[in-house]
Amino acid sequence: MSLNTTVVVLRSYNNGAVLKQVKALRAFLPCIIVVTDGEQDKGATRAWLNELSDPNVHLIEMMSGYTWSNALNRALNHINLLNEERSQRFEFVFNVSVEARFTKTHLEAMVAEFTDTKVGIVGTSFRGMQEGNVIGLGRSYRHPRNTGMIIRLSVFGHRMVRDFDSFCDDIGGMEDIDFVYRLKVFAGYETRMLDLAVNLIVGKHYNQAQKEMREREAMDLIFRRYRTWSDELLTSIIGAWKLMSD
Repeated sequence: MSLNTTVVVLRSYNNGAVLKQVKALRAFLPCIIVVTDGEQDKGATRAWLNELSDPNVHLIEMMSGYTWSNALNRALNHINLLNEERSQRFEFVFNVSVEARFTKTHLEAMVAEFTDTKVGIVGTSFRGMQEGNVIGLGRSYRHPRNTGMIIRLSVFGHRMVRDFDSFCDDIGGMEDIDFVYRLKVFAGYETRMLDLAVNLIVGKHYNQAQKEMREREAMDLIFRRYRTWSDELLTSIIGAWKLMSD
């Protein structure tokens, strides 16, 4: 497994730190796609990235319909187009936050997990950093997150796991854990969680405690939805069995 077939996806707008992150990741990764909320960003990200003059940094400015899930899905569509043109196709997508401080060593350890063909996603733990101090992160960080996780691109070929569910955008996020569950239930892929303790800058653009509370509530709604589906499916199966038994 090689980093040469891993493409990066960043979601960002009105955040000058995107330039630093792109420079850092381009040092060892071949291609980066940055998706912005064009209406809110007003060309700021384009101006920052223009400093690089790098043809392997692609900018997608969404002028409408921008949400976390929609941005990821637009990037996936763009990757499909890139793969139609490339002799060496991308095999993995690395969704990552502007504020996550990944190194080449981190990424090599994560990509190595895909030697097992049953693995569809590899995530990692994070070390929360706020104003130079280490702070604890909540339970929403105990599973692979788009804060920094790698996905095997071929898993998106399964009809029940084609993209990220925008339902999550309306309940506070956590489209990543929803995807993890769907990938396991419908496609049978495994998830690996490494303990790399990647530094993550938190609380700079939002209140971290409020963010984690929102994410826990979103997770609870996602779990509740799956339980409802499971109960309905079980009821349907029992009903069909009774009909056949009569």
